[in-house]
Amino acid sequence: HATVFQMQKLRCNLCGEIFTAEEPPGIGEEKYDAESGAMIALLKYGSGLPFNRLEQLQASLGVPLPASTQWEIVEQVADRIYPAYLELNFQGAQGEVVYNDDTTAKILELMKENKDASRKGMFSSAILSTVGEHKIALFFTGRKHAGENLEQVLRKRNSGLKTPIQMCDALSRNFSGDFNTLLANCLAHGRRNF
Repeated sequence: HATVFQMQKLRCNLCGEIFTAEEPPGIGEEKYDAESGAMIALLKYGSGLPFNRLEQLQASLGVPLPASTQWEIVEQVADRIYPAYLELNFQGAQGEVVYNDDTTAKILELMKENKDASRKGMFSSAILSTVGEHKIALFFTGRKHAGENLEQVLRKRNSGLKTPIQMCDALSRNFSGDFNTLLANCLAHGRRNF
């Protein structure tokens, strides 16, 4: 739910100055709380709900929340949790088994650069790392393919650990480059000669 506070404004006829009513006590300094930012991010990136659809949904519930404002809210939340993202990348590098794959993606900002870019491919890569009983899912979107993203993650790996098992299909883009892994290709792809 959301609570919308609309502060009454009055303008002086003589000088033109605008006076705004005081906010009720206890509503806080921030316009949007952390919970709403986390929920918007979860709906967008966890459930795939576009910002414009969320804007329409919120409008139907009487809560004005423009798509551009949603992006600003999510960006502020992401800035606060960036240290956790870096730590998850580090912890993911310590995994005993890593799974990686990617799919093509369309990124408008990169598509604009395609005229001048020597490399035109765009990918969304997923890396799943099992560290003990925990599973860490890392996602990367950009020009790098799954193997390059895995290589970037494995650079953070502690040197004393044994070689991780890498599970992926046999596509050459999935291999991790400079880092040794025990490669275990997907049997389902192998059976289908794919």
